[in-house]
Amino acid sequence: MGFFRDISPIRAVGDLKTYWFDQQDHKWRFLLASFAATSTIFAAFFSESGFEVQWKRPEITWVTSLDPGRTDAQIAAENVANQAEKDRLEAERIAKEEERKAQYRRLAEQFGMDTE
Repeated sequence: MGFFRDISPIRAVGDLKTYWFDQQDHKWRFLLASFAATSTIFAAFFSESGFEVQWKRPEITWVTSLDPGRTDAQIAAENVANQAEKDRLEAERIAKEEERKAQYRRLAEQFGMDTE
């Protein structure tokens, strides 16, 4: 509790006054420069904030790529074709990944690294 006993707001204000009003004029110039820089940054943020823009309802573009009159058999056939395409792409991805792993294994063997 001795720490808080030594703290006094009156002494802190006095220290601040002594610090700012001594014979070093450069402090005021740095204070003014920092205030100007901060004000410029805040002014730039405020000017580009877009407060003046009014809200308007977004425009919706409906994409209609499917025929609404399709039969269930056509939908099932499209699903089977899409699944086959998805499986083919997944197999290609796995093959490329295995080839990349094999290349890294060959590179590691050339440098004498243990790959297991």
